[in-house]
Amino acid sequence: MNGSAVYLGAVDPVRLAHELARRMREVVPRGVEITVEGDMIWFQSAEAPGKAGTYACQWLYEGQGDEASRLAEACWRALDDLQDYVDESTADPWPGTRGVPGVRARVEGDVVVLWCGDAERPVLQLESLPLHVLGPDVTMT
Repeated sequence: MNGSAVYLGAVDPVRLAHELARRMREVVPRGVEITVEGDMIWFQSAEAPGKAGTYACQWLYEGQGDEASRLAEACWRALDDLQDYVDESTADPWPGTRGVPGVRARVEGDVVVLWCGDAERPVLQLESLPLHVLGPDVTMT
């Protein structure tokens, strides 16, 4: 985060949920559906009964630390909840093959970077999330 802070006052949690869901849809195994209702991201699979979801976007305002840390935590929790759902609904260590790789998220400059595994060799890398898509006044200070 290089000493910069993110102004979260303008982050739209519904927009964050939609942006995260779009990136998640690009990487989940076939058959896993991701939908959004308000700031809630829902996960569902034809192979598993029921559905599960994440209110991770609420961590923007409920989490600990500075605003950039809370944004990264909200994104991390959403991806972590998705990983838990896929692991449980498919009985496979998604997105790994032998074990479940750790989920990671951090703010780098003007984007949120999300991945699973080691930073130098991620098992899975989601499309970066530019801060400007989260609201008209989301800025680095």
